[in-house]
Amino acid sequence: MKITSWNVRGLSAPDKKCLVKHFLSIHTLDVLLLQETKLGGDKTRQFINSCSKWDGLFQDAIGIASGLGVVWNQVNVEVLPIASHENWMACEIKGIGTNFHFPIFNVYGPTKTEEKLKVWREIIVPASLVEKDKAIIVGDFNALLDVDEKEGGLRKCSKVMEDLRDFIEYNKLIDIIPKNGKFTWTNRRLNFFKISERLDRFFARDWWLTGDLLLVTCIIPQCGSDHLPISLSIGKETHKKRSYFKFLSMWWCDPGFKEKLKVWWLEGDTFMGTPSFRFVKRLQSLKHKIKAWNKSSFKNIFSEKLRIKEELEALNQKVMLAGMNKEEFLLENNLKEEYNEVLKREEVFWRDKSRELWISEGNRNTKFFHASSKARRIHNKINAIKDENGH
Repeated sequence: MKITSWNVRGLSAPDKKCLVKHFLSIHTLDVLLLQETKLGGDKTRQFINSCSKWDGLFQDAIGIASGLGVVWNQVNVEVLPIASHENWMACEIKGIGTNFHFPIFNVYGPTKTEEKLKVWREIIVPASLVEKDKAIIVGDFNALLDVDEKEGGLRKCSKVMEDLRDFIEYNKLIDIIPKNGKFTWTNRRLNFFKISERLDRFFARDWWLTGDLLLVTCIIPQCGSDHLPISLSIGKETHKKRSYFKFLSMWWCDPGFKEKLKVWWLEGDTFMGTPSFRFVKRLQSLKHKIKAWNKSSFKNIFSEKLRIKEELEALNQKVMLAGMNKEEFLLENNLKEEYNEVLKREEVFWRDKSRELWISEGNRNTKFFHASSKARRIHNKINAIKDENGH
């Protein structure tokens, strides 16, 4: 499930409505939480009616300020209202066809310092809420947790920071840090006058850390507001099998690889300790150097094969239309040499992977190597275990 929060700074202008509808169309979202819609009455329903397959709930703006909204994809989720206030609204999100459901609070923090604490106290997760342990609180809080969440301008600790930290501690909340950035708001100025802050965030109750669910947030680059949207992805945590370092025989195809190994081995003799400790550290150093060289210099054989093939095809098209000159003749020969070298590396790679070492080099049986590698993987897979009675 994917939930996105965005302070749109007004949704009444036609171009802003078009921008938000375009945002819904290009991003795979289940729920979009909006702050500062500055809409009310029939205008909110008119906006929802103009969005196909989407439904919504709105908290009307007071005057030309505030306003909250929840928009959801009717195909994937159902959203039910719980409670609302001028600065927050609570809903229950249910996955269609699943038992997965949880409450969510959409928050727009007031700009005035004296009003912030009042709002924090109002949106304390109520004990009467059935699924209170699963609560997620999200939105534009208009507040920082510490001075590191601000760049530019005057940076100092404040009572608001303390109040927000107390709010987090009291409600047993986890601050989910975005994986691709920090700041969600900027004043759109340059140089000395530029100020960036992390005002928008997702909080989740500590229940989300006890199971196998994985919460990941990221900031979405988007124009149209001085706030950037932030997205929360909820999915199952996958435990990747550890990948071990394996020496590939195709590296010997590089004529300078043997000399590089000697140099890297000597460069690793900088550790102090027992001989066995130094030996292990030199092996680790050698492994890192080989992996870096393989990535930067030896390159990926499959992408290289595709690149050379595309360049040869493009050159042939050009020759078909205008003939071949000396420069193109040399280029074609060089590409063919590169292509043959890549094919040789690919053959050795699949030979290593398939473990069919009795096939002699030079036959270029890459289809056989690939097939035998897959067959071995299927053969090694355990589909079931029988008991002593054969069941």
